[in-house]
Amino acid sequence: MSLPAPLTPSVGGLTIYPLKSAAGIPVDELTLDDRGAIGDRRWLLVDPAGDAITARETHALLHVQPRFASANRDGSLMLDAPNHPTCVVPVPDASAEERTVVIWKDAVSALDAGDDVAEWCSDAIGRACRLVRLDDSAARPLKHKYAGPLAADGRRVAFSDGAPLMLLGHGSIAALNARLALRGHTESMDYRRFRANVWLDATGPHEEDTWRRVRIGSVELGMGSLCVRCVLTTVHPDTLARGVEPLRSFGEYRRVADGVAFGVNATHAAPGSMRVGDTVHVVEAR
Repeated sequence: MSLPAPLTPSVGGLTIYPLKSAAGIPVDELTLDDRGAIGDRRWLLVDPAGDAITARETHALLHVQPRFASANRDGSLMLDAPNHPTCVVPVPDASAEERTVVIWKDAVSALDAGDDVAEWCSDAIGRACRLVRLDDSAARPLKHKYAGPLAADGRRVAFSDGAPLMLLGHGSIAALNARLALRGHTESMDYRRFRANVWLDATGPHEEDTWRRVRIGSVELGMGSLCVRCVLTTVHPDTLARGVEPLRSFGEYRRVADGVAFGVNATHAAPGSMRVGDTVHVVEAR
């Protein structure tokens, strides 16, 4: 009896998060510029002091749903939230107020979207905030740990936690849910808790951890550090209820030096594109 042929990893889904920490948008294709996926985390909410606001502490952000107003994903944004009319946010022009905002200790130049938008966002998330868009000239540096085998010098990123992209296999999520089921949990962990850009099909549990370089579509990726997870994974994306899982389980089998990890940070070697269904070619293993 012959053994079945090994499965070939592929892209099962792609997600863009235009506004950091808000809901994502499933897409069929990612087009990458020098920072990452075009349209991904180019907008940010900040408090009056200019510090980034995320759903880690402001869970209501998960119920803000962005939409792109233009096909190129680089123009105006539309925001929806429960019990609120749609807010249309034009790209700030040269007359917009320039602000220096702080995200993970990085001071970044951004353009303010205006008072009306700030009022809508403040009401939607329940705290005072301003909406800003990344300044095209901003040069937030890419850290070496996110680039893996690629050179990080001279590279820049948007308002992501640090890496241009994050990859996670459905096989890894399935393994987590199997572990939780053995502990009596009746509800599976929704993939949205993990906020990846690239969702992988036909991979074994944490197979993505073992890759060093991969090619997807026209893009070569250097696989960087494992993605260290925070309290946001414990927040239900629909009810906003907060629990202890999956962090408690991650602590038992996904512990690394900096915490617990799930998924892999990645950096693209050059601009390009990838699509749902593309094969993942493993160029080099770790």
